[in-house]
Amino acid sequence: MTAHAAYWDELARLLRTRGLPPEHAAATVAELGAHHGGPGPVDPADAFGPAAELARRLAPGQTAADERFESWRWSADTYADQALLDRFGDEGWEVEDIDALGRFVSRRDPERPRYWEYRRDVVPGDRGARDAELAHDGWEPCGTWVVYAWYKRPKAPPPAPAEPVRERARARRPWWSRRR
Repeated sequence: MTAHAAYWDELARLLRTRGLPPEHAAATVAELGAHHGGPGPVDPADAFGPAAELARRLAPGQTAADERFESWRWSADTYADQALLDRFGDEGWEVEDIDALGRFVSRRDPERPRYWEYRRDVVPGDRGARDAELAHDGWEPCGTWVVYAWYKRPKAPPPAPAEPVRERARARRPWWSRRR
């Protein structure tokens, strides 16, 4: 067994351990293996990171739900994701992760929403270096999918709507009055 095969076997085992059905784990490993199967003998651990970390990102597992928060999983392609992230961030939706199917895992507190801004970068190699670089400007990682990494940071809430302008009360004359 080669080191590459051991990595993929370990990833499949970890995905099953984290609750993915065996056929889903096998399909995920096959897809990643096909994506990785480019020219040259690149170690999958160098391309994707340690198998345990990749399994955690692909199958985050179940967390206890907080009753205060609404949760939502949604998807978008790379042509629409930024516009949707901007819109949903302004509505108080915080992206927590990207699930194994590439969906954005989001939540918000309807009583006290926080507002978010997002960005997407292509990061084919060392994500840690990019994470550290963006952390200086307040960006934190919120999900990855293949070569894409999404980042979020809180932003100020939108300004409250302005008080409507009230018209001055005018003394109205009856329609039959004449004024010269």
